[in-house]
This record gives sequence, structure tokens and C-alpha cells, in this order.
Amino acid sequence: MKILVVNYSLGGYAGDAVQMITVVKGLKKRGHEITIATTDGDGYFYDKKRSDLYQPIRKKLLDGRGKEIEIDGMTVFPIHCISSKLGMYCPSAGKEAKKIINKFDMVYIINWYYHLGMVFSKIAHECKIPFIVGPMASLQDKAHNIKNKQKWIADKMYTKEMLKNADGFHCVGNQEKESLLKLGVNLDKINIIDNGIVLKNYQTDKQTRFLEKNGIKLNENPYLLNIGRIDPKKGIELLLLVFSQLNKKYRNLMLVIVGTGPEEYVKKMKEMVKKLGVQESVKFTGYVTEEEKIELLNSAKLFVVTSHSDVHTTTAIEAMAVGIPVVITKASDFPEIDSYEAGITVESSQESVYNAIEELLDNEEKIKRFSKNAKKLVNDRFLLENQIEKYEKMFMVVSGKN
Repeated sequence: MKILVVNYSLGGYAGDAVQMITVVKGLKKRGHEITIATTDGDGYFYDKKRSDLYQPIRKKLLDGRGKEIEIDGMTVFPIHCISSKLGMYCPSAGKEAKKIINKFDMVYIINWYYHLGMVFSKIAHECKIPFIVGPMASLQDKAHNIKNKQKWIADKMYTKEMLKNADGFHCVGNQEKESLLKLGVNLDKINIIDNGIVLKNYQTDKQTRFLEKNGIKLNENPYLLNIGRIDPKKGIELLLLVFSQLNKKYRNLMLVIVGTGPEEYVKKMKEMVKKLGVQESVKFTGYVTEEEKIELLNSAKLFVVTSHSDVHTTTAIEAMAVGIPVVITKASDFPEIDSYEAGITVESSQESVYNAIEELLDNEEKIKRFSKNAKKLVNDRFLLENQIEKYEKMFMVVSGKN
């Protein structure tokens, strides 16, 4: 099939963007012709570090806008963005969509609230090209409340028509499905396909000495690990409150927080650490390389996610792939962790998170058992090769080629 994938950026080191690139490359290996339509804007303008990291890719997009180019073995069609802050606004989106969209059998739009995706959905419908939307948790209440004024405008202009006209929806997890059902989407249009990973990417003996350079001695300092964007949605305040309580009982325990975010918010979290008196036991690493991330994952005691809104967090899957049990909020929509006993899902409260971590830290046998179960869960549910087959089936059914 010829598939046009639409997203607001091409950043390959975080969240949805990693999944997009992983899936695109997986589909290409299966013989499909894939093109990514994206903006040349800065989707990471709110986070200086990630913005700086994105600039080499962005330069290629800026230089190549209006024509097909190749980036990292992928065919990309960049479209000019004049405002990254205003929904990645691309005034030529409609014109460019009409120019290329009829070349494809299917349009797959990743994420919801950005101008390019909304316009491409409109043009796809007008041109009778079937399109699927993957909201990527953007329609859930907590996420919807972020930049809610902009989203209110977008809802008035586009959302009703997108919901009505979409030929299919791709959900990651059950909560996302429930969000769509509440908005009146027909259940028959909803496809649930989990995030997928390539196991060999996490099997390495390469040593980066990252732990040593950050003052973490594994024989003395077991650590809890959190990887992700540092912003209010991710519940970092809750994590810090829980850790300050744990620190009173487990004096050698450390907390390692990996990721970047808006400078003001990161500064606020570091100030909170000082106020809680745990600055000697909490490490903010900032951005890490893939090799450093894998070393951190392989050496962690537990992986902890306190997010207020998420769907099948990719980094939690990565942690389980190397056998690290996960403590994760129910708001992150990961019930499989309980059913496989690969960790513990918790309420978004200090008491609930603390009790789950304490339960595991005080029971080494349970950690070993959960570690084996975590690997089994990933092998059963989250291997990319299995997910790619589900994507193919979804595209075939929605396009009527099945």
C-alpha cells in the first residue's frame, strides 16, 4: 500500500515521534511505500534542550520544504509552518495536501491538535482518500485541558468534522477508546494497537560510565527511575513527595529523573527537591543518549510513572523489556501490568504510590518474579513485528482492500 503518515514533527527521541518512526520503518520493511508529511516548525519550542537537539532535522526540513526529501532512510514531505506556538500553523497546508494526497491509498494522521493534521483530514475526505486518526491521548480530559483556549477554537473549526468523517481511529489502550466513544465515535471504527519496540535495541553490553559520572554506585545506591518529559502532566511533584517519604526509610535509595522540559518548570522541580531536603538523593540527568538510557534502564531497581494522563507509556515498555518492574498510575492506562504481575498500578495519590514501592522494595523475591513477568508481558504484547501486522490489517480493512 501507499500510505501517507502525517505528524507535526519528525523528532526521533521522544514519545509519539519515536513510535511513528519505528512503525514507518517497520512498514517499509514489509514492502509498503510510506511518505511522512510534516511541518518545518519547531514542535519543541517550549523545551530549549529538545529544541536544540531538533535543529539539525529541522534544517533539513526547512531546506527541503515543498518537495520530497530523504531523512534517515524515510521519504519526507516538509510543509512550511509560520507559527509553532499556534497549533503548528501552516498556511499552505490545504494547497500542499491537494497536490500530493491522491497519490496514496491511505492517510494516517498521528496526534490531534495541530493545523496540518486537521487540514489533511479535511482534504483526504474531500478527495475520498480514507483516513485514520491516532489521537495519542490528546482527547483525554487531562491532556485536553492543556492550552484549552487554542483547543476550543480547533474544536469549533475542525473536531466535529474529523470525528464524523474519519474512516477509522487508532487507539493505544482502553482509556483512549473510551474517550472516543464519549465523543460519539462508532465502536466499529476503533482499532486498538499497542506501542511496539524492537527488543534487540535494548540488548547491549556497551558501558557509558553514566552512572559513575553521576555519582551513583550501584552496590550502595539502588535507584528508582523515571524517564519522560518533565511537565505538570507527568506528575513529577507527586513523585518527589513520595520519594521524600521513602528517603526516611531507605537512606541509600536514589531517584533518577531523565528528561527535559520547560526551563521554568524544571527549575521549580529542582527547588522542590531542595525544600524537601532530598537533593543529595535525587538526580536530574537532563537529556541522555540512547546508550545512556539503556544503561540506566538495565541498572534500575524499579521504574516509576506518576503521570496524570498517558497511554501505554513507551518508556515503561522499555523498562519491562529489560526486566525492570513498573509502578505506574492507573491514569496511564496500563492494566496489563497488574494482570501479568509485572509491577503494580496505583491511584494518583502519595499513599498509593508509596505503598506500592515499599511493597516491592521490601520483597526481593517479588521483584525477581515481577522481573520475569515483565519480560513475558513485552514478548506477548509489545514486540514491533506483531504490531506491524496489526497496522497492516487496520489499513487494509479501512481502505476496503481486505
